[in-house]
Amino acid sequence: MTGSPTFNFVRIFAAHRECCSRLLELSHNQDRLIIEDDYTQLLVVLGKKQKVLNQMEEYAKHRPRIQALWKLQRDELDTETRRQCEDLLNGTESDLAELVRQEQASTDRIEERRAATQQDLQNLDQGGRVSEAYRDSLAPATHRRLDIGQ
Repeated sequence: MTGSPTFNFVRIFAAHRECCSRLLELSHNQDRLIIEDDYTQLLVVLGKKQKVLNQMEEYAKHRPRIQALWKLQRDELDTETRRQCEDLLNGTESDLAELVRQEQASTDRIEERRAATQQDLQNLDQGGRVSEAYRDSLAPATHRRLDIGQ
């Protein structure tokens, strides 16, 4: 080690990895709740995801500085610390790739549900129109009155 880096990369990268792992876990829960049609709990999970995203947004504000420091100081780190950092960065990248796939699967699933619901509503609307038309065509026969004045 040629110098003494002043930045705790392991702590920062571990915190970011934890956020990504938490998002991935919440995304799996989200997909399960979509499959189960449990939209009340889905809203809870979405709220939790938003909190994690807010944490990640704070990290993103400092990301350019962190990246610049990492490029400057990574060669000065001892072997073990650098390996830990690289493992954390690789794990984060892997989690993010899985998260993108998981989110796309959830999006596709919810879009399929929306399309099916829309089709069901159209079918109900058409059924209501058919029923109304049928009732109207029978109206003269079903609304006959007995003329007791004859």
